[in-house]
Amino acid sequence: MKVNNQSLAPWFKGNFYLGLALSLLALTTLIFEIVKNGNWFVESLIGHLGMGLLFLYFSGKPMVDERIRYLKLKGLAIGFVITSISASILNYIITYPDGTQSNGISSYWFTLTCLLIAFISFGILKSKE
Repeated sequence: MKVNNQSLAPWFKGNFYLGLALSLLALTTLIFEIVKNGNWFVESLIGHLGMGLLFLYFSGKPMVDERIRYLKLKGLAIGFVITSISASILNYIITYPDGTQSNGISSYWFTLTCLLIAFISFGILKSKE
């Protein structure tokens, strides 16, 4: 398997700009919603922020360095495990008396939290090795 595939380089470079654009759009629109309408809980904007962070997380040159690839995967796995456990407990606490389990944590919040923890854990893992 050929690891150094140069045809993928422009796509990964575009991921950074797409992720940056999605994240900035979501953040500025969330700030606008807070200032104008006093509404900070807009699910679609939180989902866009999560998508932008996902593109940013996997942006850059194709990961030919196995150590960086391993650390990014490990950081994402740590973020997923922590978010899965904490979101399950929080959803149970929030929706316990309600039989229909409404007003729980949405998948957008799950994605955003998972990626934020993945960024933090990747930075910690990268600094330790």
